[in-house]
Amino acid sequence: MLSFLITVVKLLAIIVAVATVHEFGHFLASKLLKVGVEEFAIGFGPKIVQKKYKGTMYSLRWLPLGGYCAIEGEEPDENGQESETSYQKKKPWEKIIILVMGVTFNFILSFIIFMCVYLPGNVTTTQILAYTEDSVLVEAGLQPNDIIRSINGKEVKLYSQISNFDLPKDVNDVEIQYERDGELFTTMVLDAKRIEGKIGINFVVNDEGKQTNQIELTGAGTSSTKAGIKSGDIVLSVDNVSTPDAISVVNAIKDKAEQEVTIKVQRGEEILDFKLVPDATEVFNLGILKLGTTKSNLSYALIETIENVKNIVGSYADLFTGKVSISNMSGIVGIGEVVSKSEGVLNFFFLMAMISMAVGVANILPFPPLDGGKIVLVLVEEITKKKVSEKVELALSYAGL
Repeated sequence: MLSFLITVVKLLAIIVAVATVHEFGHFLASKLLKVGVEEFAIGFGPKIVQKKYKGTMYSLRWLPLGGYCAIEGEEPDENGQESETSYQKKKPWEKIIILVMGVTFNFILSFIIFMCVYLPGNVTTTQILAYTEDSVLVEAGLQPNDIIRSINGKEVKLYSQISNFDLPKDVNDVEIQYERDGELFTTMVLDAKRIEGKIGINFVVNDEGKQTNQIELTGAGTSSTKAGIKSGDIVLSVDNVSTPDAISVVNAIKDKAEQEVTIKVQRGEEILDFKLVPDATEVFNLGILKLGTTKSNLSYALIETIENVKNIVGSYADLFTGKVSISNMSGIVGIGEVVSKSEGVLNFFFLMAMISMAVGVANILPFPPLDGGKIVLVLVEEITKKKVSEKVELALSYAGL
């Protein structure tokens, strides 16, 4: 019961923080552009405390499920009698700034948290300490301790840039520049893509920057989630092959695409077996078994932050292009489960940053009643020089919702 209450408190804290930051973006832009703000509230429902200051009511309310910023004139006056501080009286570019600032502040929150999370610890570099037996890099002439410096002319400094490298669908070969004993070499790596088994899990990274065999996240709709594997589980073996770290788990599963495997996990004091079939996925894989680590710095933290942003934005792109199914999306229950398994302050704030970024991206999508949809309506009105009727706007909002 206590753990459930702790999860609820953590989840509500994330929701309130992300929503408040978003609404504060709208609030700040409105104030700077001299648009009236009738109320700025944290939470919904009955008020706990309320105070009016310079024309704006500031409220703290009982239901911690978000918040809101009531902008003057955001809903058109039926009689068309708008004051000079009304949102409706502002120029299109001013309206767009007000609308986009909520998303902008979500991005700023995520950026700050990611930087704070990545700065204190270690990061995984591109120095390769060991290769898999069938590594395409070994076939191309690379040796242990070589450092990959670029792929197809694009500089890489951390392993996250390699693992997230976007290779076009019809391209299988890459040009790699690597460093050996201070000297640079260039080679062509053939067949850098392969079909591998994936079960949709991410792993916890320890203080040394190494991925452990403990699951941090399981993707909604993936084979691991369907089988019953959860965040926080520790993967002990795959088909009786011991898996002491993340790489050993990945290597044990990658050759099992569309074949049933048995995964043994530890969940608290329990040892559980799960049978599942890994999905067949085409991936960019260089056959790296072990990598070097180094102390993080501002530059490395920035790279890791950018890679996270690219992953979140890319997940939405994959959704709309059909690369992933709608079933892979996770709602509040799925998020709650992830939050319940998060341990430590850094993991808590990392999740807050991920959710804030995802909320920001979702809000900028061009569907009413989201901010992105409202921006589209502002642009349509500016192009046509005609006001979109309330009935049409309401119908679009319902359709978008």
